[in-house]
Amino acid sequence: MVKIPDIKPGDLVKVYTKIKEGNKERVTPFQGIVIQMRGKDLNKTFTVRKISAGLGVERIFPLHSPMIKKIEIKKKGKVRRAKLNYLRQRKGRKMKIKESLRKPEKIEEQMSEKPEKKENTVPEEPKTEKSEKQEKTKPEEKKQEIPEEQKIKKPKENKGEGAPRQKTVEKT
Repeated sequence: MVKIPDIKPGDLVKVYTKIKEGNKERVTPFQGIVIQMRGKDLNKTFTVRKISAGLGVERIFPLHSPMIKKIEIKKKGKVRRAKLNYLRQRKGRKMKIKESLRKPEKIEEQMSEKPEKKENTVPEEPKTEKSEKQEKTKPEEKKQEIPEEQKIKKPKENKGEGAPRQKTVEKT
């Protein structure tokens, strides 16, 4: 079973799928942007869109399919929608999506495999318990007072008289 990475709409992914041609079996990559995710659990599918020779090509992959050999996340996209159907009308640079700060799966796996270095640290001395009075009587920081000349003066609001440039109409 293939390990399934955390794919979300807006991600640039490369999906490697098995294709049978007669007796031969080969793996072909399909790289594009994930437009949408659909379904739940085992029925979950994702749609990947790429532009090939000036034409948009979309392909729907079942997430838990045995025909998927591997899924690589090239970039994590930062989007605010679950379905990116508006990308179908866009071409070129207008189709570009901002990159997210989420880390791709490969980087996370490499970081978890690295052994942690132990630094030479001095063991901390046990803390002595302080009474509540000692903790409360910490020296407080003195606030510097600003002279009135340097303070920013706020305009006075006329309450109940309406906006200054608005005409009032009296009913008779």
